[in-house]
Amino acid sequence: MVVVAVAAVFILPRGRGEREVLVLCGGSMRAVLEDIIERYKNVSDDKVVATYGDSGELCAQIKNTGRGDIYVCHDPFMRWAWEQGLIAEWDTVGYLDLAIIVPKGNPKNIRGLKDLAQPRLRLGIGNQVYSTSGVIVKHILKKLDYGDAVLENVRMETKGHQQRCTDVIMGTLDASIVWNAVAHLFRNELEIIPIPEEHVDAVTSATYGASDLKNIKVTIGIIRGAGGSSNPEGFSEREPLRGKEPARRFYEFVTTGCRDVFEEYGFRPAER
Repeated sequence: MVVVAVAAVFILPRGRGEREVLVLCGGSMRAVLEDIIERYKNVSDDKVVATYGDSGELCAQIKNTGRGDIYVCHDPFMRWAWEQGLIAEWDTVGYLDLAIIVPKGNPKNIRGLKDLAQPRLRLGIGNQVYSTSGVIVKHILKKLDYGDAVLENVRMETKGHQQRCTDVIMGTLDASIVWNAVAHLFRNELEIIPIPEEHVDAVTSATYGASDLKNIKVTIGIIRGAGGSSNPEGFSEREPLRGKEPARRFYEFVTTGCRDVFEEYGFRPAER
């Protein structure tokens, strides 16, 4: 999937029309963005093309290639990209929270984090180094006296939330910890158990900067040169890559008219 995403970033922009918008979107936001793109077709003749991948990998691609018009991601990547001068402006459109997922009927009788420590449980989590959700889980478990027992049950440690949902449905895993909005897509086949906010640390620092782990923002930004309004103070001027209005039109459509769509897909709503 990463190879496909990388190829898309390099191939799609070539020969694009003047009214085409290339969106680079983190995989956890794919379903809601696909819906928004379909809705946009009803109000605009602009063509929106999206490529999907890991939020951090897409962020690195923007830095290395300068390609793309719109970036959709979750914390901590947007602020880092903005501070690097890669993003002209951005806004928060929702929040992600972690939840435990189990098969329908909850055969292991899992009601909370402590139940994930039961012997021989097969658990899936995000990568504890490279995944934002995995970092949060690591910070949660290190504070709990049963945290080591939970970690001993980890059988899958990946970035892919949808894959872990599928593995729980198929019976490869007994439970997993995923973003609530991703779990929402599978709500007819899974039971979703919220993780209480008090278990989550407030702030942590990582490669891409400090993040408020209680409030993981979902953000959309205009990549510099694709229709942004101005350079942030202190950033060096860069030659515009395109300077097209279609990017701004799609950005404003999402930020002003689609916040409720994110809520429909299970994201915690952002302030308007």
